[in-house]
Amino acid sequence: MNKGNKKRSNLKLIANITALLIFFGIIFVAYRSCTKGYDKYAVFIQVKDEAIFETRLEPSDVRIIDRGRKLKDTILAMDKEIDNGDGPRLGKLRWYVCSGIDCDEGWESSFLHEK
Repeated sequence: MNKGNKKRSNLKLIANITALLIFFGIIFVAYRSCTKGYDKYAVFIQVKDEAIFETRLEPSDVRIIDRGRKLKDTILAMDKEIDNGDGPRLGKLRWYVCSGIDCDEGWESSFLHEK
């Protein structure tokens, strides 16, 4: 192989690698722009009786006072007021931080005690 062909081959390789880096960079930026800000929110449930967490949660259970998605700061303030700030996995108010647009799907199993 002569020097000219080798140089062209190297340039093609560099161009292909650059194109791949740009492509994956665009994908990453698009992904981050779609998920940015969700970590400021949390899915929560407030109940009358902590025993509800021992069984399967039902959305229509009368022991559920409130549930849904709110700003994490709001939930932290609620936790201080309701449970003296005992955290996301204890007490009558429990939550988990969202990591995407559909983070509240399957909330029923997210709050059950692990066995």
